[in-house]
Amino acid sequence: MNYANTNRQPAWYAVRTVPGSQKPRREYAVEQTTLDKDGKPRGKGYRIVPALDHRISAIERSLTENGFNCYMPSEKRLIRDRKHTDLWKVRRFALLVGYVFVREPHDWRLLEATPGVAGIVKGADGRPLPIDVMDVLAVRAAEADAEVEFDRRQRLARQVLRKNAKTDPRLKMLIGKLDIAGTLTVPMDYNFIAA
Repeated sequence: MNYANTNRQPAWYAVRTVPGSQKPRREYAVEQTTLDKDGKPRGKGYRIVPALDHRISAIERSLTENGFNCYMPSEKRLIRDRKHTDLWKVRRFALLVGYVFVREPHDWRLLEATPGVAGIVKGADGRPLPIDVMDVLAVRAAEADAEVEFDRRQRLARQVLRKNAKTDPRLKMLIGKLDIAGTLTVPMDYNFIAA
């Protein structure tokens, strides 16, 4: 099955994804446990800690591991933190739910067998349907617009957070701890100082 592209531009193809594969992939890390008074490890000496990498989805990771060049249009959103409800976390969501673009696949069978791939979008003749580069660029433009809107919302959330921290000592202490740890950076900008 060799579907050669006769155009000079790189061909993009749409791939349908399995539900849930556009979410972050859960990873597991081994963490050493502390020692007790006698210097012996507590329990087994280690524990397995689940973690999520919010920068890459499960389908992107599996396609990249199989050697495919993929693009999943995404947008960032501010989601309220569960532990500290005054704070917000940045999360990444798929812009086109259920679809990922793959550029010039080198092996169609491997692409269909990749975990998270439900199928390849095909035309009426049963061959994979190439997506015009201009359509992919239009999706990228929509993604850029969503990024601008996210930056505006994030700036407003930081301003509100700093304003609330002036009157709430608990929140001020929490922000101070997160600033020291490098988890949270809330810059003081000109608009906030004027407010």
